[in-house]
Amino acid sequence: MSDAMATSSSPWMWVGKLAPPQMQMDAAPRGALLKRLHDYRRMSLVLVTSPPGFGKTTLLAQWRQVLLAEPSSGLVAWLSLDEADADAGRFLAYVLLALEGVGVDLQGLSHRAHDQSLDADPERTLGALLQALERHGHRITLMLDDYQRAACPSIDQVVLTLLERGSRWLQLVLATRSRPQLPLAMLKARGLVHEVDANDLVLSLSEAGHILGAGMDRAELAVVHARTEGWAVAIQLTKLWLERGAGSSHGLRALSGRVAEVAEYLAEQIVESLPEAERAFLIETSVLERFNAELADVARGRHDSADLLTRLAPYEALLVPLDAEHSWFRYHLMLADFLRPRLDPVRARQVHRAAAPWLARQADWVLAVSHALHAQETPLAIELVHQAGGWELVLRKGIQYTRSLLQQFDDLTLRTEPELLLMQAYLHAKLGDEALSTELLRLAEVVIAPREAPQLKRDLAVIKTLVHVYFDLLAEPGQWPTSAEAANAKLADDPLGQATLLCGGAVAALAWGRMDEAAGAAQAARARMRVAGSSLGENYCLIHWAQALGISGQLQASRQYIDEALALAEANFGTDSTLKALVGCFKAQHLYWQGRWTEVLSWLHAGQETLEHVDGWLDVFATNAEVSWRIALRQEGLQAALALLDRAAQLGRRRSLSRLSRLVQVWRVDLLAQCGLVPQAHQEAAAANLEQLLPLTPHVLPGLGLDWRFIEAGALALARLQMAAGAAQAAQVRLERAARVLDEHGLALPAWRLRLLALLARRRAQDGELAAADAQVVLAPLLQSGLHGLLLEAGPAVLPVLQQMEAALPPSAVAVISQLRGWQTHPPRQRAQFSAKEALVLELLVAGQANKSIARALDISENTVKFHLKQIFQKLSVDSRSAAISAALQQGLVTPGAMQSRP
Repeated sequence: MSDAMATSSSPWMWVGKLAPPQMQMDAAPRGALLKRLHDYRRMSLVLVTSPPGFGKTTLLAQWRQVLLAEPSSGLVAWLSLDEADADAGRFLAYVLLALEGVGVDLQGLSHRAHDQSLDADPERTLGALLQALERHGHRITLMLDDYQRAACPSIDQVVLTLLERGSRWLQLVLATRSRPQLPLAMLKARGLVHEVDANDLVLSLSEAGHILGAGMDRAELAVVHARTEGWAVAIQLTKLWLERGAGSSHGLRALSGRVAEVAEYLAEQIVESLPEAERAFLIETSVLERFNAELADVARGRHDSADLLTRLAPYEALLVPLDAEHSWFRYHLMLADFLRPRLDPVRARQVHRAAAPWLARQADWVLAVSHALHAQETPLAIELVHQAGGWELVLRKGIQYTRSLLQQFDDLTLRTEPELLLMQAYLHAKLGDEALSTELLRLAEVVIAPREAPQLKRDLAVIKTLVHVYFDLLAEPGQWPTSAEAANAKLADDPLGQATLLCGGAVAALAWGRMDEAAGAAQAARARMRVAGSSLGENYCLIHWAQALGISGQLQASRQYIDEALALAEANFGTDSTLKALVGCFKAQHLYWQGRWTEVLSWLHAGQETLEHVDGWLDVFATNAEVSWRIALRQEGLQAALALLDRAAQLGRRRSLSRLSRLVQVWRVDLLAQCGLVPQAHQEAAAANLEQLLPLTPHVLPGLGLDWRFIEAGALALARLQMAAGAAQAAQVRLERAARVLDEHGLALPAWRLRLLALLARRRAQDGELAAADAQVVLAPLLQSGLHGLLLEAGPAVLPVLQQMEAALPPSAVAVISQLRGWQTHPPRQRAQFSAKEALVLELLVAGQANKSIARALDISENTVKFHLKQIFQKLSVDSRSAAISAALQQGLVTPGAMQSRP
């Protein structure tokens, strides 16, 4: 564990949270309630709901002791919540720590939980947690005390997920002032919930007598019980009031009014009867969430807190000890509510101001910033954010943690403070909000420009690079350094800053087709990420390096770096991290290239949801989308492939990635052409302006520009369209010219891909005649590099070429022949949605036939055609012919072969 982790793993972070309060007072044993709870031991959720002071915590603590005393009851974990836990990442971290404390092996999750830096996607953490529970194999009761203090939609969703997916191994017990926003009616209908409410928690006369002591007269006991209505905290207050000589049962008889007013009166009487020093201590420390003598001394500016805490020991019903040594304390929530308004506002700010730096030293930046802001010390809060790491918190602690810091500031501060602007710009870049991220970046530039602030200017340069990378704003070559020397000239003696600029240089070089520069920049960036201690950054460097090597044809080295990145991601961020999902996209690409398509889908599925909503840049999304739709076409058919392309198009629009949107247009042409839908493919090509952008003329493709991906995809798409339309020779010329340009720029793999299709175009143009030597030249680099997936991508059309050379092929390539033969015999078929007649009408409609032509072709009346069209429109949820055609194509509801045979 790094020093940074050790610091942030200070016991302060969870003191008093993972065990019930250490109260030594004589609490009334709740025998009847405990038996009732025991009877519902197998319930997934036990909900204990009441206003404050009814003894929820005491009941849970007693039940915990009962369960611990019965080995057959399983394990019991405890978590006390507060307002700072209203963040899914922080909440899950504490849940994990609580479970780890009772013996659950969290594996890679453990250090992330200790460091409060879990994955940005709570679903991934939940998935890993559920796997850990299943490995553990023993039922655990998890008690969440004061749930209302952290309750919010994200926390409720986490709890609901645990209920729905983890109830086999986990029972949740929630103690809360108000019912949580869970679908309780639905959960109750499924028999998953047992509720205990305030009426159940009211103390009986005998239970009240147990607290007040056997020496109390029965008549006096009856008066106390009547006046307090069996409210546990009011009875405890009465006991303190009577024991400290502050009043008498006779005085209690005179009290009238609501029980809450009685309790407030008792609290006031008790506090006011204390010596001045002790009373002042209670009031001054009431703003602290939890504290020991050291923090109390710092917050108060005194040195007598230990002595005062000793003197206040008899009041543990109100000043609750949190540990066995009675060194840490928190206030009963009702007493805290009573004390805080009595603290002078000026003095309150002083206490908050003094507490903030102490909390910062414990690395609890969220609470430290909260206290600074309560002190109305915004500059101090911003300084604490800076000490915490500023924008680098997104890298070190993750998106959720950074959000929990930023959301404490008001809107004006968030829009005017440069450090916070930079943090937000990077955060929203990671989240894919291009408009907001770039707006915040522009604001930061305006604020920083006139200042003499080298660190801010350095941070601006780094964040600007990251924002440009995430939103593919790479319009200028050489925008960022690609060599160690150039990076050092930009940001001397700054390993992390240099590494970030070099990563920007690597991504830009990849976009511009400069693979040698990209590999050099990634290698130099990795060395600096190691110096900076950023394993996350090192992962990105390995990805860029592997990409550059793979595209340039160095497949073995590229695979090695991807596997190294996967191992590094898993070791540092867990088996179910967003980072592993991101690296997994490139692992999927390599498996696709190798022809190991059955292994690809798990990697793609793992990353699909997370990457679309949390992290990624164009290379990630383009890789994921292309591999997904090409495999879907072969294994599931047109409908599935079109759906994936629609999803990629939506992603491109949402993240303002124009290159991805344009690639999707090109891929649609490719897909439709492969399916024999020539008119539709021509229509898509015209919409994408492909013929004009990639003309078949002698001066085609004078250079790569920023669009080598577009050149590769466009050449494949237009060539397949030309082949489908019978212009195989033109397709061959187009492909060979594009391959030559790509080859000249060192883009070996895309060039090999194009030459393979050019070979098939030549064979078709020559009526199946093809010299073995010509085939050998094209296939040799693919076979030598193990790129059998590109043979599968070419489809059954490559089968005759491979069969011609079958005797000389390696065993792995022979296996490809068997697979292609299977595809040829059993092509993917679509699930029918329509009657046989409706399906025929739909095919002719998509083929462009009018109602009269459809009627003539099917030997039915035009009225019958209209009837079938009405049914088709209804099933497709459309109201026009054009909308029906579009929906049929998107859903893959046509059979291309049948369509081609229709008149």
